Amino acid sequence: MITTNTIIKLSAGLLLLVMLSGCGSSRQIQEDDARRQLSSSNTGVSQADSLYKIRPGDEVEILVWEQPNFNTSTTVGNQGNIVVPLVGDIKVTGLTQAQLKRELARQLSEYIKGDVNLTVSLRSIDNMEVSVFGMVTSPDNYQIVDETSIFKVLSMAGGPSEEANIRRVKIYRKSGDKNYQTLDLTYYLDSGQMDAAAMVLPGDIVFVPQRQNAVREMSGFLRDVVLLFGIFRVIN
Repeated sequence: MITTNTIIKLSAGLLLLVMLSGCGSSRQIQEDDARRQLSSSNTGVSQADSLYKIRPGDEVEILVWEQPNFNTSTTVGNQGNIVVPLVGDIKVTGLTQAQLKRELARQLSEYIKGDVNLTVSLRSIDNMEVSVFGMVTSPDNYQIVDETSIFKVLSMAGGPSEEANIRRVKIYRKSGDKNYQTLDLTYYLDSGQMDAAAMVLPGDIVFVPQRQNAVREMSGFLRDVVLLFGIFRVIN
C-alpha cells in the first residue's frame, strides 16, 4: 500500500528531476548560443579575408601537393600577373584567394592527372611606399612595387617646383650602410642617361631641397624640367 509519505517523496523526486533537467537545458541553450556567436564571429573574419582582392605588390605563395615543380613564391607585378613554373603568366589582380585557387586548379589540371591539391597564401604589402617631400608639387607617400626610377617617383609627386634644387636631390635609404645618396638630376637630363640614375626602393625617402641664391637664368631651364616631368607622368 502506498503511503502519504511515499507519495510526497516521489513527488519531490520528480520535481527535482524536472528542475535539474531545466537547468541542463538552460546550460545547453547558453552553450549553443555561445557557439553560434563564436561561429558567427569567425565567419565574419573569414568573409572579410575571402573578399580581399589581389593587387600589384601582394606576395603569393603556391604549394602543390606532391608536385614541387609547380611550387612558387612570387610578387604580383605592375601588370597584375604572376609567373607559375611550367604554366607561365597568370592574371591575378582582382581575384580573391578562393578564385585564384580555383583558377590555378583549372590550369594545373592540364598538367596533373587526378585531383589537384594545392594551397594559396597571400600577404598584402600595403607598406611598399616611397615618401616624397620638399620642393615638389604634391608631397606625399606613393606606392611602388619594386625599384623605380627617381624620375618616375618625382613625376608621381607632380614633378619638382620652380624653387627646387634638382642638383641636390637626396634619397634616404630604408636600409643599408649609407644613409643617403645625393643626385644631380641635371646631369642625367642633359646627358639623356636617365636610366643610369639611382633607383628608388620601397621604404625610401626622397627629399628635394629648395634652391638658394639661384641665378635668374635657371628659371627657364627649370620650367622645361617641370614640363618634362609632366609629360613623363602622362606617358607612364
